[in-house]
Amino acid sequence: MAQDTIVGDLTSLGLTKNEAKAYHSLVRLGKSSASIIAEDSGIPRSKVYETLGLLEKRGIIKKVTGSDPTLFDPAPVDAALDHLEEKVKSSATSARKMLKGIQSLRGKEAKEFAWAVQGMEQVIVGLRTAIESAQEYVYIASASPTLLGHLRGAFSAAKSRGVAIELFTTTPGSQEVPGLEHYLTVTIAMPSKDLLMESFKEVFQSPPISPEEFEPTRMLIMNVDGRESIGVFLPGDDTSQPWALHIRSRLVVLIQWQVVKTVLSGVEAIIQNRMS
Repeated sequence: MAQDTIVGDLTSLGLTKNEAKAYHSLVRLGKSSASIIAEDSGIPRSKVYETLGLLEKRGIIKKVTGSDPTLFDPAPVDAALDHLEEKVKSSATSARKMLKGIQSLRGKEAKEFAWAVQGMEQVIVGLRTAIESAQEYVYIASASPTLLGHLRGAFSAAKSRGVAIELFTTTPGSQEVPGLEHYLTVTIAMPSKDLLMESFKEVFQSPPISPEEFEPTRMLIMNVDGRESIGVFLPGDDTSQPWALHIRSRLVVLIQWQVVKTVLSGVEAIIQNRMS
């Protein structure tokens, strides 16, 4: 499992799966021959020399001069990962410039009033997009602020633009997400779980939703400049996908067949008071 995680992280930095496996093995083994690397990593012997050659071109391993059989030596982890990270950043910068130019040619498009997304990556990108559009403030209310750890970059950029970012929660978000306090102000003020459950009592009495399926204390509510509101619903287990509802107005969250007129009334009051 640890190997799968490391290989996955390395592929996100631009390595192929075989390259990631080979570098991982070299870090663990130290200087090694191609046959030992193949055996340790599970890379087919027919592919190992090609893989090592690609890693050598990337500059994160080197051949040991004069060794017989040829040994391969990994660059130190910090130097190798910094090098890969810079390559990814450079590629992202170049792609961003070109794609934004292409995007601008489309002109302005009519924007949806409301839309929903499902899946953690879709939720995170949606939140990031909203934060990056903020000009004045981003207000967040949540009893589960750990999701915000994925948004540090967007928070940092917004703060540099002078955007006020505030989190209203039951617990200090900076304790759950180290470093979060650098980007936003944390206010400990939110209704208790019992009050939140009471707010959704009528919804729970309807067959499609039950307290076991939907946990209101695992919501995150975000308002951006008073013009876009987002309700994020985090599942209580791994059997369901998180989902989010975006609305281009003050917060009204739609849940399946009905409009919940007062969504977490205490939380909404906090946000509305801040906007008034």
